Amino acid sequence: MQNILTQQSQFFELLDKQVDAYKTLLDQLNTSQDKFNNLLTDYLLKFQQINNKLLQQGKPEFSCSQILIKRNDELFTNSQLNISFNLRSLLDKQYKYRLTLADPLETPLYRDRIFQLRVELKNKNGELVRNPNKIELVVAIYSQEQYPKEIKVNNKGEQILKGHLCVPLIKGTAFFTRVQIREVSSHYQNGGIILAILPQFKLNDEPINGRDIQPMIVENIKVKAKKFSERHIPVYVNQ
Repeated sequence: MQNILTQQSQFFELLDKQVDAYKTLLDQLNTSQDKFNNLLTDYLLKFQQINNKLLQQGKPEFSCSQILIKRNDELFTNSQLNISFNLRSLLDKQYKYRLTLADPLETPLYRDRIFQLRVELKNKNGELVRNPNKIELVVAIYSQEQYPKEIKVNNKGEQILKGHLCVPLIKGTAFFTRVQIREVSSHYQNGGIILAILPQFKLNDEPINGRDIQPMIVENIKVKAKKFSERHIPVYVNQ
């Protein structure tokens, strides 16, 4: 009996070490991804500067297959540069502007029930910024965990988000008029999800570039199956 208990103790010690090693590996991978994104951005900025100088001198610009980094960190080739953000490190960066909710969001949300989001562009002083150029905003949801993963489909394999998911930010305001989440949050880790509004951007967007805008991240959103008026206790989220 004592021998069995000893073996069991050794097994759990080994398991703890493996879990710690796995967490360390995830941290290293996350750091490497951020470094790669920064190096790639610097390279493309230099490439654009060279092309601008060539155009000023009346010479043809280089032809280069540029790179698109999607929100899920997968790499694709694309004729137009469009670097989206790594959700895990967004709040550690400094931005000139940020996205905020213009109206409080009533939670919990309900599966397949339409809700609206009105988003505003603010500067560091909290003042509305009326951007003269159009900037596309995308709504996405992520798992509520240490390393959030984008959730694209529900348990039935259907697209989990439905409705107006990409809208333009014009003169400081964007309006997602019809958004539906087609799954309850209890099916995911920690029973909640992260709701994110992500600005899309191009390298030469002027005068306000989407890369200078902090995305809006609302944590721990609950999505329930059905609304019962006697059980519905609204909580209003301001972001």
